[in-house]
Formats: sequence, structure tokens, C-alpha cells
Amino acid sequence: MKIYDGSRIIRTLKRKIPDSTGIYNWRWYMNEAGGDRPSRTIKKRINEPGGVQVKPGTYRAELLYLEQTTSTVIKVESDPRLAISQKAIDESYASGKEIQKMTKIAADAVKQLVESKTTAQEFKKKMKKEDAKKYKTEIKASGKIVKKIDSIVAFYIGKEDKRQGITRNPEVNVMQRIRTARGYSNSRPNGLTVTERQLIKQSKDALSKALQNTNTFFNQEWAEYRSKIEKIDLSPFKETKDFTID
Repeated sequence: MKIYDGSRIIRTLKRKIPDSTGIYNWRWYMNEAGGDRPSRTIKKRINEPGGVQVKPGTYRAELLYLEQTTSTVIKVESDPRLAISQKAIDESYASGKEIQKMTKIAADAVKQLVESKTTAQEFKKKMKKEDAKKYKTEIKASGKIVKKIDSIVAFYIGKEDKRQGITRNPEVNVMQRIRTARGYSNSRPNGLTVTERQLIKQSKDALSKALQNTNTFFNQEWAEYRSKIEKIDLSPFKETKDFTID
């Protein structure tokens, strides 16, 4: 199912074809397509993530099934019990898109860090298996680079906490600031106030600092580490020798 705002596709929903006849329903949460969020694990995404809430207006839903297509019009309205100004609606939507963009950039940065960490861990494992003594220096360097990556990821999503129960890290990370800014920005019936604008600015400043640390790491420490590791030949083929009975 595709949701259109005029000629612009704003959301795509997918599901498996039913294995039997009957009445089936689709649920659209009146939102646009969103972006990924930072994560310590890389997962293959199947469904499109949700994003900001749409503005009140008329939208078109188009359902595609094999070679058949049908469409209908959906009218989205504000809650009639609440007096929400157009200014508030526009500002909430704009801030939501800005926060969504920041979240996506943070997700891309963390993904590259996690991929690099996985690469370093795999090389460390291979070197240990091949000759732990021979590659002692490189193995140590791999362990050091992994810890460095973990410390940078923590800027975005906090340190990994394996304690049980209710725990709290006193350090405020980028995503905590972004979530706070999003929550406040979505709750103002009269538009953004100084508080929301300040929270968005703090989120942007924190993200900029984290991105600067990330770029510095990849341009310096990671580049140096990669240069050393790429010189190592870990071919599965071993040197052969000639055999003789004498």
C-alpha cells in the first residue's frame, strides 16, 4: 500500500499475500516514512520505518495486489476537542522533519562504526587463529580500536549496560537529547517555544560534536589501523615443500 500526498509518495506499507480468502485490514498510523535509528547491531530491515505525523489534509491510499490496483481518499483532521493552530501544526511538522534528519545521520554514523568494529573483531579472530604470537602487536591494536569504537558509539546511544534491574547512566547522550526534543516539540498546541528551540539546538550541538569525534577517528586512528592490517597476508594457502625419500 502506498500513501500519497498529492503526487508525492510519503509512506509504503508491505505485507505478505494472504494464504486464504477472507477480510483483511491495513493500519496506517497517519505518518510519513522515517529513517533508521542508531543501534549496536546491524539488522536487515524488511519494513519501512515510520516517521513524522502528517499534517491535517487529504491523502490517497493506493493498494496494489498482483496486477490489481485500487485507491481511496483518506481525510486526516485534527482532534476537534483541541484548538491547535496552523502555526503549531507547521512548526511541529518542520521540527519533526529536522529531528528525523538528525536521527538518520546519527544512525548512519553509528552503523559505520559498528561495521568497522565487526571488521576489526574478525581480523583479530583470524590473526589469533593463524599465529597469535606472530601477530601479537596487531591483535593488541585490534582490541584497542574496538574499545575506541565502543567509546565513540557511547556518545550517540550511551554505554552498554549489562546490569539487571532499573539502571541509569548519568551521562546524557545524543539520542537522549533528540528524544527529549522530539517529545517536547510534539506536545505544544500553540507552536514551538524557547524551550523546544533550545532543546533542538542542544541536540544539534551534541550531534555535531559526536560527528566531529567520529570523523577524526576515521581519518586518523582508523586510517592508521587499516593501513597496518592491510599489509598482513592472511591467505588460506600455506607454503608448500617438496618431499623426497632421501
